[in-house]
Amino acid sequence: MRSLGDADILAVWESAHRYHPVDQALALLMTAEPGHSRDELASLPLGRRDARLLALRLATFGDALNSRATCPQCNAAVEFEIACSALRSPDAEINERTLNADGYQLRVRPLTSFDLAAAAGAADVAEARRVLLQRCVVEAHCNDALVNADELPQAIHAAVAQAALEIDPQAELLFELACPACDYRWQATLDIAHILWKEVNARAQRLLMEVHLLACAYGWREADILVMSPARRNAYLQQVAA
Repeated sequence: MRSLGDADILAVWESAHRYHPVDQALALLMTAEPGHSRDELASLPLGRRDARLLALRLATFGDALNSRATCPQCNAAVEFEIACSALRSPDAEINERTLNADGYQLRVRPLTSFDLAAAAGAADVAEARRVLLQRCVVEAHCNDALVNADELPQAIHAAVAQAALEIDPQAELLFELACPACDYRWQATLDIAHILWKEVNARAQRLLMEVHLLACAYGWREADILVMSPARRNAYLQQVAA
């Protein structure tokens, strides 16, 4: 996994800033791993995709990830730091699983970016969950009769969701938080695709400003400015500001 340089960040921001978040995550990976096609990356189980995004974040912005959450108990803002390396788990074989529950026999597979994209157009959360359920159920039987996924009773839905998560546990990045104001403790979910794109967007905006200032001051081309080290570029920016 190679890091994203300044030119990479501006290029991927320019091409993908209007994309859906699912496609933004894939665009980042395609930039960092040009040997893989979009379909190859979109077919990865979400845990594998997010492991790659964590590696990309570590390579590009470092291990320490600073973020914030809101306490569910008292609504206080909670700032925290977490290490990307601590969230990554060793690669493991991810396969379909056979599930037997309440007389139903099901084959369940892990979710992919293709599935998230299919659910993105849902009218509400309930509809999105229904789409994801239908897509991760490869086959379902009841009393040896084939059953459509959308005909499964509500009681089976939770079992299917749990099975999909057990197949691909890295697909849900959980960590513990404690509120310093009221000492309430809870588990939070980390959306590394969302966080990484926000960081890329912020870096792109800063780079655009730096290029603008230096190009106006010295007449340099964007490509020449971007190949400078951050320290050298900052030194010139200080001269411009003086």
